[in-house]
Amino acid sequence: MAKLLFVIGALVYLVGLWISCPLLSGKGYFLGVLMTATFGNYAYLRAEKLGQLDNFFTHICQLVALITIGLLFIGVLNAPINAYEMVIYPIAFFVCLFGQMRLFRSV
Repeated sequence: MAKLLFVIGALVYLVGLWISCPLLSGKGYFLGVLMTATFGNYAYLRAEKLGQLDNFFTHICQLVALITIGLLFIGVLNAPINAYEMVIYPIAFFVCLFGQMRLFRSV
């Protein structure tokens, strides 16, 4: 189930925005936002699993998550998409991250 959430969320997010954004720079922007979020999520979960979490690392991961979410919402607001898509793509983004978290914790 976790793998399905991860894959479906990523596909809806990437394919939908790939079709909606006319410029290659916009496509790369949203791909970069997703990759940054998944890397930050992975780094935090891996450190948690290995028992290497400290306050500084936790704060850095939280800062990266907040910046990434801010960039996502700024990008979605400025993208040439309708209101329905402005809701669907952030939901797919968070479903992808939730699936990644569940997938990593199930292993």
